[in-house]
Amino acid sequence: MYNSPKLDGDGPINAMKKRFLRFLLLFLTILGGDANIRKFHLHLYGSVRGSEGSDVLGRFPRASKAVCAAACLENARCLAMELCKDDECRITTGQLSPQGSNSTGPTCQLYRLENPCVEGYWDRVQGSCTQNLTRTLPANTCIDCRCLWGLLNLVLSAGESEFPLFNGKNVVCVITMTLTLIGPVFYQWTVIQRRTPRLIGGMTFDLGWNDYRDGFGSVYSDFWMGNEYIHQLTNISGNRHLQIEVIRVNGQQVKVDYLFSTESEEDGYRLHVTNIGGITPSDDPFTSGCLECANLMKFTTSDVDNDNNVTSNCADVSKGGWWHNACQRSNLNGRFGESDYRLGINWNGITDIFSVEMRVRQP
Repeated sequence: MYNSPKLDGDGPINAMKKRFLRFLLLFLTILGGDANIRKFHLHLYGSVRGSEGSDVLGRFPRASKAVCAAACLENARCLAMELCKDDECRITTGQLSPQGSNSTGPTCQLYRLENPCVEGYWDRVQGSCTQNLTRTLPANTCIDCRCLWGLLNLVLSAGESEFPLFNGKNVVCVITMTLTLIGPVFYQWTVIQRRTPRLIGGMTFDLGWNDYRDGFGSVYSDFWMGNEYIHQLTNISGNRHLQIEVIRVNGQQVKVDYLFSTESEEDGYRLHVTNIGGITPSDDPFTSGCLECANLMKFTTSDVDNDNNVTSNCADVSKGGWWHNACQRSNLNGRFGESDYRLGINWNGITDIFSVEMRVRQP
């Protein structure tokens, strides 16, 4: 039987013990070098009734997600963990009770270890795929990168992971760390757009309305996650903090932050942004109120013209869909290589762009 560490008690001494145990578990887990799971990710799969019986390997009263994840990584039989409403965390073998069981446990969120097997499940003890774990998992309900608990990535701040969402769409997650007075704080960003270095090529973003609505490209290179998905991210799951990172050809980095949302397709995925850092408001190509600024504009593509230019379609001119006005002081989807900012990719008139990324998280 797995003996879980006791985390009971209040007060500053016990709080310090909890914090020490959390980091000790995290770092000892990594230093232990479990070769069977070099890529350790726990994905949120949905709500279940708390497991009972032999599949429960350990119980953690009032444990944080980090402590529970570290304990799962430490136990080679662990393939899942459950975070329950009674503040108990359980690490389990991942075998769920069949539907219709008489389980009376509390409602829990089930996180399951990433499964690399084409068929069956990964057996960490044997270091191979097995057919033994055959019971049905609940539907995947992930909509953004908050479903990902990438323990190794978080501890090492080693940036990036990919995994599937509930709708089959693959998503890229970037994990960043900020040091605060109470310790490191980790942020899980969902990447909604990426343009890879232009010197190695890349796909065209000169595409139509349906492509931009549904998304296109590859999470391993250039992509646009899709206006419908971006609308869901910002309005349903509250990922309203947008960060734009532009790398210029000379290596200079430009990073700006916004409160961000888009309306539905019925209103043309209209843009709403508020500047929260990284650029002087009077120079902001989104919000400064100029005739080329993007805020409050509907999305325009080469086949759907919602811009304010009376003589041409801005997306057709710059070869990329965007929240064009008349026309744009920003278009991160435009064609590379144009020195005239009106004819291609640019950020606030900057055209010597090497790469760009747009990502969102909850504020």
